[in-house]
Amino acid sequence: MSTFAQENDKSGLNYGVRIGCLWADKSEAKLYYAGAKENFKLNNILISNSTNYTKLKEYYNDDFSISEQPHDAKYKSAIAIGATLRYNFSETFGLFINGTYLSPTITNCAFSIKLKSKSTSTSNNVVEYGVITGKETRFDIDLGVHKTFAGSSPYAPYIEAALSGSFLKMKTNEVVIGNLTQSILYYSNNEANNTFSKFGYGATVEGGLQIPLAQKFMLYTGLKLAAVHYGIFDNTFSLAKMIDLTIIL
Repeated sequence: MSTFAQENDKSGLNYGVRIGCLWADKSEAKLYYAGAKENFKLNNILISNSTNYTKLKEYYNDDFSISEQPHDAKYKSAIAIGATLRYNFSETFGLFINGTYLSPTITNCAFSIKLKSKSTSTSNNVVEYGVITGKETRFDIDLGVHKTFAGSSPYAPYIEAALSGSFLKMKTNEVVIGNLTQSILYYSNNEANNTFSKFGYGATVEGGLQIPLAQKFMLYTGLKLAAVHYGIFDNTFSLAKMIDLTIIL
């Protein structure tokens, strides 16, 4: 064991701050245009809704039909911030609890409508494009174990494994096309709401490198994988990836 490591022995109770960049699983983005909204259909919003239908018809000065349903939704990378509390039984082994907050948004969820009178054939359609937008907040809690593989060098690899809980709340979900911006409604117990929330559970694993910053600070940087099940879709667990930086004070 190095003298530097002895001076930076973090045995006992420690706390720190965390920041990272999350790449959420693409399958979770279905929340914004399918999945949780079994009765969501673009036709209901743009055509069956007489107000929206008239508004778009006047905007394009033409009748229209749905050409392409929403597709290719995915999350933008999101900044995650949080805190950690760790109790080290030794210099290399401890238990921790992490709290993390982030606010992902979706992108590339496009659809299209076909203008009827301006389309002369199936090979010469006049198409206008719209998008589904969405933003959510997540608060994650991880409870797990930490192991550092210390050697003669102050730089040491580490691994963490944890059980995870995640509270997801929809903030916005809208259809945007032409002059129309329409919130998408969720139906629960015959009541319509433009918000949605769900609790998920799963597990995480992280591996990386321990780097001493100064006599009192230790930096942990690594790649975190999280498998979480929200119970929104038929699929079981979605897989998110995160670059994580933790500073133990």
